[in-house]
Amino acid sequence: MHTRTTSTLPSGALLLASLICGAVVPSLAQTPKPAPGKMAQHAGGMAGMSDMMSGPHHALAMAYRDNLATFARAVQADVSRSHTVDLELARPAAAEMRRSFDQMVEHHKGQLASGGPHMDPAMMGMMKEMEAHVAALGEHLTAFETEVAGSAPDPKQITMHTAAILKECSGMSMMHAKAKPHQMKR
Repeated sequence: MHTRTTSTLPSGALLLASLICGAVVPSLAQTPKPAPGKMAQHAGGMAGMSDMMSGPHHALAMAYRDNLATFARAVQADVSRSHTVDLELARPAAAEMRRSFDQMVEHHKGQLASGGPHMDPAMMGMMKEMEAHVAALGEHLTAFETEVAGSAPDPKQITMHTAAILKECSGMSMMHAKAKPHQMKR
């Protein structure tokens, strides 16, 4: 006889686990591949960019960014489905998003330091653009945390802040995709 067991995990935890497993792989596949002709156009003076983008600080910063986005997607999906904020999901997600953000910032600083004082103007421009994404991301994350800390978070505010967080994370990914052709030619 076939018996069926039931899980004692709250539905929010199951949703979070399934989103984490399902969201990581698609996010890796979303990086657009540049056309072969475009790779040679941007190669001048960018050997330093290749070094920075292949270093450990860059790899770790982008992994933490992806982790932050995964948790934001989990909360956003739950709020979209239920039209309420499940605090058992949102508060731990907010804590993990903050931890990931803080680690991402530390590795971003390490990456800046590894660039040295002789960064070319293109690299400086990209680093300034990245800093703008990081600042906007931090502002929305703080507002998200404040909303989640309340006794009755507004689902519309949560949706707005998670969408903005995901937009900034996507902007960082697009920067990486734009810069990636520089790695191909030294």
